[in-house]
Amino acid sequence: MEISFDEVNSRSDPYQLFLDSIRSPSTLRRYKNLLQTFLKLVPNKFYTESLGKTPQDREPATLAKFFVELARKDMKLASNIIATFIKADRKRVESGEISSQTIPNHIKPIKVLLDANSVPIHWKSLNKLLPRREAKSKDRAYTKEEIQKMFEVSSNITDRVLILMFSSGGFRLEAWDYFTWKDIIFFKNDDGSYKGAALLIYRGDPESYFTFITPEACKALEVYRENWKADIGVYPKPDDPLIKTVASPMIRRLAQKGVRKRIDKVVTDIGLRPPLPLGVRRHEVQLDHGFRKYFNTMLRRAKVDYLDKEDMMGHKVGLEKHYERYQEEDFERFPEYQKAIPFLTISDEEKIRFENEKLLGEKSDLEKKNEELMKMQLDMDKIKQRLDISENFEKV
Repeated sequence: MEISFDEVNSRSDPYQLFLDSIRSPSTLRRYKNLLQTFLKLVPNKFYTESLGKTPQDREPATLAKFFVELARKDMKLASNIIATFIKADRKRVESGEISSQTIPNHIKPIKVLLDANSVPIHWKSLNKLLPRREAKSKDRAYTKEEIQKMFEVSSNITDRVLILMFSSGGFRLEAWDYFTWKDIIFFKNDDGSYKGAALLIYRGDPESYFTFITPEACKALEVYRENWKADIGVYPKPDDPLIKTVASPMIRRLAQKGVRKRIDKVVTDIGLRPPLPLGVRRHEVQLDHGFRKYFNTMLRRAKVDYLDKEDMMGHKVGLEKHYERYQEEDFERFPEYQKAIPFLTISDEEKIRFENEKLLGEKSDLEKKNEELMKMQLDMDKIKQRLDISENFEKV
């Protein structure tokens, strides 16, 4: 092994140090975009007056290098720039454009950039500028009736699959950038009907986890798979994207941007996303996060174990994770999820069918137990009869 000059030299690039300090790919994508937004707000005039030179372009790597140099030379100026950025964000909170919980996420990438380059900004004083966090988010979940309306106006099977998977899986929008057909593991009853399915979120990412989807969503995926074959000529392969674009004849992933666009159209069609009044910047229900809140609400109503619910949503559960009692590959959480299937099933007909199947299953289990009890009773009667015969024989 030999340490090359190029490898050592690359460690002096401020933007590369920023990239290297972030482990999670999903966090990296988010932080890159947020940092770029901040850096582009800083005018070249600050660099010219402080450093005596001007960036040749406005690319993130160049701007990151200049901002780090400026912070090293004039830490007070860099702090004032960040403080001005925070104050501008606070005005957006006051106007209702963003929530108070959002601002810390805008600041984190800046802190990572400066920390990675050993620039000791006094963050304690800057953090005091952040607004108080709201005790509870003002946006709400979709209601079941609203999701039913979405389903009714969706004539396209693609939209129906999106709605059913979103509402029954509770995952975030960016998960659509990962899904392939091998990420779904279907569970079936003895008669071939669907029990539900396990769904792997963020395959290959350190933050990956399993959640589940309802039998109703499984049936919609089955129809979608048949439509896929009708369009392409063959069934999807395990590594193919789970949902493909509708317009293109080629197999191309319907990524989060496309998913958001399709859901926006459906939600608008049911009248849930009218033009915002003057001065209001946020809708009552977030376009994609409304499904995740619905999922969380339904699992709570179904009395699903709290830690299992948090795991199925990809939330961190503190020290409990170190004492994990489940084997993910065995899907031992599925029985807990099954409690919520009646709550998560959107179609009333599907809900009735599922509950009837559940009752039949319970009836069948009861009949089996009754048969076992009867057999035990017969065995006991036979044993008693033999004992009576034996006692009579001894008396004789």
